[in-house]
Amino acid sequence: MNRDFSVVLTTIIGFLIVVAILKKFAWEPILSLLDERRETIRKDFADAETARTDAEEIKHDFELKIGEIKVIERERIQEAAKAGENLATRIKTEAQDKAEATLSKAQTDIEVEAQKAQVELRDTVVDLAIGAAEKLLNEKLDDETHRRLISDYIADLGETPNA
Repeated sequence: MNRDFSVVLTTIIGFLIVVAILKKFAWEPILSLLDERRETIRKDFADAETARTDAEEIKHDFELKIGEIKVIERERIQEAAKAGENLATRIKTEAQDKAEATLSKAQTDIEVEAQKAQVELRDTVVDLAIGAAEKLLNEKLDDETHRRLISDYIADLGETPNA
C-alpha cells in the first residue's frame, strides 16, 4: 500500500500542479476572454437598445412630420377649392357682365333701328301723302315744296298733345 499511497500522492500532487499551471496560464486567460465576451455582448445589447430607442424617436418624428404634411395638404386642398370657387364666381360675374353688355348693345341697336324705321316710315308716309295729294289735285307740285309741307305737318302732329 505503500506503493499505492505514493501513486495516489503523486497523482494528487501532479493533478494540483496541472491545476495550478492551468489556472495561471489557461484558466485566467479563458476567464478574461469570457469576461471580455460578456462585456462585448452587454455592450452590443446596450447599442441595440440605443438603436431601438433612436429608431422609435425617428419613427415618432416621422409620424409627426406625416401629420404636419397631412395638415398642410388639407390646407392646400381647401385653398385650391376656395380658389376654384372664386374663379367660378369671377367667371360667372364676367359672363353676366358680358350678357348685360350684349343686352345693352342689342337694346341700343334696336333703338337705332327703330329710329331708322321711324325715319323711313316718315319718308314713306310723306311719299304716300304727296302721291295722294297729287291725285287729289291732279297736278304736280314741286317735290321739295310737298316734302317741306308734309314734314311741317307731321312735326306739328308730333307737338300736339292729342296726336
